[in-house]
Amino acid sequence: NVPGGGSGPQSVLGIPGTPVVQITNLSSAVSSEQMRTLFGFLGDIEELRLYPPDNAPLSFSSKVCYIKYRDPSSVGVAQHLTNTVFIDRALIVVPCAEVMQPLGLSCVAHLSNTPKRSPPPPTEKRPCLISYGS
Repeated sequence: NVPGGGSGPQSVLGIPGTPVVQITNLSSAVSSEQMRTLFGFLGDIEELRLYPPDNAPLSFSSKVCYIKYRDPSSVGVAQHLTNTVFIDRALIVVPCAEVMQPLGLSCVAHLSNTPKRSPPPPTEKRPCLISYGS
């Protein structure tokens, strides 16, 4: 909020006006098209990235998806899908700050070596390791 009663960019869990959500605990069987269909009902999707991608040569036990909406208000709506069972797992949807470093194969390697842990408390800021733009 801006002093004087006006409002600045909306803040979602302390991340001002972020248009990006991170969806974790995804089934390894999920596809980009399925994610676009499910989350596209909540707002116009500018960009969607699924890791590992649909055509990945290796198999993983789970996937992670990042969705960038045209309107940051869609992020708050998307969070309501947390704990929705999709395919065979309960989704975890959190707002995500954009970072200006590209994800590469190191991300996929990181995902495969990351131990399972419970999601952070809702008030924790969570930076995403994803880059959008040029």
